[in-house]
Amino acid sequence: IIKIIWFIEIMGVFVYYFLSRYVPALPYTACMFLVGLLIGYSVQRVAGNAVTESTTLWLGIEGEVILLVFLPGLVYLDSYNIDVHMFQQAFWQVSLFAFPMVLAGMTLTALVAYYIFPYGWSFDLSMTFGSILSATDPVAVAVLLSELGAPSRLQESPRYSISRVSRIQND
Repeated sequence: IIKIIWFIEIMGVFVYYFLSRYVPALPYTACMFLVGLLIGYSVQRVAGNAVTESTTLWLGIEGEVILLVFLPGLVYLDSYNIDVHMFQQAFWQVSLFAFPMVLAGMTLTALVAYYIFPYGWSFDLSMTFGSILSATDPVAVAVLLSELGAPSRLQESPRYSISRVSRIQND
């Protein structure tokens, strides 16, 4: 398992280095998604290597266990490091814009999946699909805001950030 962790970390560093040097227009998270797809494809096609064995072990873990192990630590770390005044100041802004916009994105994606996609999905399945695709990635948002030169109030900083407040509410 240690070899696999090192392999995945080295692969992530290599992808980041390659993208930052040669193809800076490609987003890192999208490329790592493609790497994950390749690993998933290799699990089905190639047998007997360490990546396949590790991925098979991870597939056996229930989703609730992952949430119960990782989520409390993430929420505690963000809650511990945030400025309380900033949280109180940004709470209603985030509640007004982030939550309804995620619901709107989920609903619009579900409507596209239900009426346009040729799969014949039920509306419940389309809403599930929309909820998966409309979830925001706070790390990608923080990187994008810093690359675009957004005001420091919006950017990810150690204590002051609207994106940090949004992340705590979403978690």
